[in-house]
Amino acid sequence: MTFDKSEKKRPRPSLDMTPLIDVVFQLILFFMLSSTFVVQSSINIETAEAKGAVAFEQKDISITLVYDENAPEGRGPLYVNEVRVKDMGELTQVLSEAHAERPETQVLVRPDKRIPSARLIEVLGIANSVGFQRCGIAARPPAEE
Repeated sequence: MTFDKSEKKRPRPSLDMTPLIDVVFQLILFFMLSSTFVVQSSINIETAEAKGAVAFEQKDISITLVYDENAPEGRGPLYVNEVRVKDMGELTQVLSEAHAERPETQVLVRPDKRIPSARLIEVLGIANSVGFQRCGIAARPPAEE
């Protein structure tokens, strides 16, 4: 009995990509879930230093008070979540709408260190009058020497 070589089937080597794709997908998923995302505000201000201050914490609503040398009493622009607000009346409206949607919203006020305290108190008073119970003021820890 003789065998013909042409009839003999040779297995073709192949590479199964399924396990490789599965491992890569698992790695991507792991790194996406375990990474922390730092949300930085694009509005540059000089924050004041305070002992016991912790790193900036992102809140639901961020109110930024910017100092402007050319404005009277340094009353620069006012931002709510990086959207410019023209005056305190509009700030009251924006905050009351946000409070109506979610009453447990946390507010973070980010004042420039050159802002007069009266303006900061005015903003905190508006947030309190609208009904916000949880307000914070952003500060940075002092530089270690």
